[in-house]
Amino acid sequence: MAVPIGAEACTCSNAPPGKCPGLQGEDVVFLGTVAAIDSIGVPAADADAAAANPGATVLVRYHFRIRERFAGPDTQEIDIFSGGDDGDCAFRFKNGEQYIVFTNKSDDGRLFATICNGTRLSSEGRALIPQLRAMRNGQRVASVFGVLRRSDPPLLAPSDDPDDPLPHIKLKLRSKDDRFATSTGSDGVYTFYDVHAGEYIYTADLPARFEFTQKTLRGGLPPFRIPNGACFEYNVNALPTGKIRGSVLGPDNKPLAIASVELYRADRYDDSQPGLWGFQSSQGTFEFDHIGPGEYILVFNRLNRMDPNSPFPRSFYPGTPERGDSKFIKLRDGQQLLKADLHVKDGYPTRVIRVQLKWPDSRPPGDVTVMAKAEQGENPAAHRISDGIYEFTLLESVQYTITAWEDLDPQRIPVHRRADHRTAGTDGAEEECGPPARLDAPPITVSGSDSDTGKITLVFAAPDCGKE
Repeated sequence: MAVPIGAEACTCSNAPPGKCPGLQGEDVVFLGTVAAIDSIGVPAADADAAAANPGATVLVRYHFRIRERFAGPDTQEIDIFSGGDDGDCAFRFKNGEQYIVFTNKSDDGRLFATICNGTRLSSEGRALIPQLRAMRNGQRVASVFGVLRRSDPPLLAPSDDPDDPLPHIKLKLRSKDDRFATSTGSDGVYTFYDVHAGEYIYTADLPARFEFTQKTLRGGLPPFRIPNGACFEYNVNALPTGKIRGSVLGPDNKPLAIASVELYRADRYDDSQPGLWGFQSSQGTFEFDHIGPGEYILVFNRLNRMDPNSPFPRSFYPGTPERGDSKFIKLRDGQQLLKADLHVKDGYPTRVIRVQLKWPDSRPPGDVTVMAKAEQGENPAAHRISDGIYEFTLLESVQYTITAWEDLDPQRIPVHRRADHRTAGTDGAEEECGPPARLDAPPITVSGSDSDTGKITLVFAAPDCGKE
């Protein structure tokens, strides 16, 4: 079954929809409530803390009371594990909460749950549960199903307006050969049955000033392809069509080369909490789409970092360092504000340093990395000028350590042979001498205030291979 994929620091497979696997004899899938939590291998006093943040070596056991079984043993209670080798993929259950649980069996027979296998709160499974029951009971299963909600972009939902399922909305799937139609129920759930294999365009008859898409997408829904016999869970959204576009402009009234901004509902701004992030592109503009009506705060450099790549302190729209002096961006339903420019000033003094790379012989094939590590504040970005030549912008008030290394490509470097001096008394004995995995250049420390040092040279050490 295709299910939504977890994100965090864990990497989950994002395979396209395939043929529906159904529920197999070895599967364990159920709806249940967490009754107890304990961490294995840590003192009981630390169990709650470990359960809240299971790491790569902490294993957490969750004891469930089963409310409804879809596949697996006929039992009322069961233990599910998470953490251990799963690392950041571990699912963090909460005591007393009810979940739909999908499991994987380890070599020792224990059942594990991760954020990648479809496990979720029962409240997030209103479209999934009927399909699991159909699989269990040998009934017809939907080819495509999910929930349609009226939504806002991440972090921008009004505090008194949670995501709402949209009832009685007509939906259509269209390929070059087939047409399918359905409507959402009173709970926003939709189902398409007996959809043939193909690539489909998905549309909806939405109210005015809404776009049919997903929270994580810019623009509308792209086409998707399914095979025969799919059971594809595809939750979709109706998002507002408002837009905010602008530029972060420097004292010269030109867009900064590198800049990012964050957008907040006016009543939700908090210096310590992230907003909806936007990056200023090479065209010199940032853009937020799917923005609903309301009042918003726009801020540059919220954390007031000392960043040589964008060397200006925090600034609020339209260009003030103080939150109390800022202006709200007011947007009506469906309005597009395309000139929300934010002006920055009082930049930190900077200078440019050029870095030249040298090798003892010719440069070996591989990937070069050049980095400047700041003693305080952010690290500057390396700008490649030409092969072996880079530039950094430094803050004058900060000291930097500049380093370089090259990860060699062993497939493109010949293996040398040299005398094997470890074999005493053996004439003509040789050993193979392969290239090292990496070459390093000794670091150089420079001060941002040392304007006399406008150029430095980093020299890579010669590899031991080939030396007698």
